[in-house]
Order: sequence, then C-alpha cells, then structure tokens
Amino acid sequence: MLEALLREGGKNAGVVICHPHPLYGGDMYSNVVEAIETGFSAISFTTLRFNFRGVGGSGGFYDEGEGEVDDLLAALRFLKGSLNRDAYVILAGYSFGAWICSKAACKGGNIDGLFIVAYPFSVYKTDELSTFRGTICFVGGSFDEIGPMDALLDFYTNLPLVDKHLKIIPTSHFFPGKEAEIIDFIKERADSLSHTGSAPKKE
Repeated sequence: MLEALLREGGKNAGVVICHPHPLYGGDMYSNVVEAIETGFSAISFTTLRFNFRGVGGSGGFYDEGEGEVDDLLAALRFLKGSLNRDAYVILAGYSFGAWICSKAACKGGNIDGLFIVAYPFSVYKTDELSTFRGTICFVGGSFDEIGPMDALLDFYTNLPLVDKHLKIIPTSHFFPGKEAEIIDFIKERADSLSHTGSAPKKE
C-alpha cells in the first residue's frame, strides 16, 4: 500500500508528483513537491502526490528505482480513476523523482507531458528521458551540483522537441526560498501543460 494525497481539481487534467531520493530524506512533503502541487492545483489540475515504498506510511523497501517505477505506475492508474477518460496527464518529479518519471513514461501509461525539476544528471543517465516525445518542462538551479547547469543546457538544446520549456532559477539543488518561482513557472506555462494539440498521446 502507498501513502498518498489526492487533491481533486478539474476532471480534464491530472498530475502525479514524485519526491526526491528516499534514502536521503525525500518524501511527498518536500518543499519542491509541495510547490509543484500548489502550482498545478492553481491551474485546475487534479493532483496526486505519494510516498515511494518504504517512505512514510508506504509499505515495502527501497528498490533502487525499479520498484519505485512500479509505485508511480500504480499511482498513475489511481489518478486516472479520478479523471475523464481523455484527460491530459502529466508526470512531475523532483531529483530522484524526475528520473523515476522519465523511466515510467517510457513504459506506457499514455502520458502527455513531463515536468522535470533538478534532474540529477550527475547520477542518472538520460536514455529514457531522451526518447519521450510529449511536452517537457524543465526547472534547473544555476548552482546545482547534482543537476549541473551545463548538462541541463546541453540536454535541453539537443532535445528534438517543439513543445519544450526551460526555467533557470539562481539556486542550489534544494531550491530554498525559491518555491514561488516554481509555482509561477507552472502558471506561466498553463497552456502548454494542459492542452492536447501539440503533443499527441503515446500509444
């Protein structure tokens, strides 16, 4: 069983939000996770944040990313039960959670977009992220040593997508005091994050 918080918004758009690394204190109450949830709620998304296995009230144990992908896919199925059948669906993740989102998006689930905060380029590969063809929004910290700015800019520049967006915030990997900037970026990109015209759903 997974511990989760569902906030019902509109039935036409939903987001599942993934927290940072379970072994380093990450959980669904992370400041960045809460900022993502606040931002998407503000643009009428139904939001679902949850604790990976072994975190908080969720059962099980850390599984090096494999079981955590299964956790996300289970959370995605639950979210879809609260939405219209043709709803626009996004996976959002911070740090380790961003990596899990990229892995899960390539396993199906009919995902329209990804919202990626502080992708840990120095730790995890980008193979799965490179193959995603929906809308992608990136948020990076200019002083982030775990998700270095040069790696983010290189990846973003070479990503063959039309509907891609980038926000650079002058901060570290932990975004202290920068939560409002994440929220504002979500609001600014509301059209790209909720429409279906530019990014056909994956089969």
